Amino acid sequence: MIGVDASAEGLREPSRRAAGKPARGGLANALFGVLPLERAPGELVGLIDSLSVLLPWGSLLRAVALPEADGLARLRGLCKPGASLQVVFGYGPGDPLAVQALPGLRAEGRAAALVQAYAGAGFTVTARTTSREEVGELPTTWAKKLAYSNSEREFVTLTGVAS
Repeated sequence: MIGVDASAEGLREPSRRAAGKPARGGLANALFGVLPLERAPGELVGLIDSLSVLLPWGSLLRAVALPEADGLARLRGLCKPGASLQVVFGYGPGDPLAVQALPGLRAEGRAAALVQAYAGAGFTVTARTTSREEVGELPTTWAKKLAYSNSEREFVTLTGVAS
């Protein structure tokens, strides 16, 4: 298992858990490193069997949600052909993405536009809205906080494979 984040701080807790006993979620084969999207794929080119982007922020959020071709191409560069992909992101009315007039997934043509953009980067995906309950089941502390917050948010999940 390889875990990367743009910030070393974001790796502290997963690294601590991975170093624990297997009965408590420890992983003997875990490797963590700092890798901002702008530097990807770096030395990880073509190594990934399964890529999960869960509740990103900053440049990674823009890359997967708007989406941005360069960012998606960098993510695709990490993947082996046939690698599975899971992307879950959320945004609300006060978020910078909303300011950029990102329509909700329910907006006409939005899901098709996401699918097409990901296809252009070498991914075959489906897109759907995601409930707060589903977000709460994601394996991150941030997911639990978002699932139980009172803020208005829409969540989107894309799943698929690298071509």
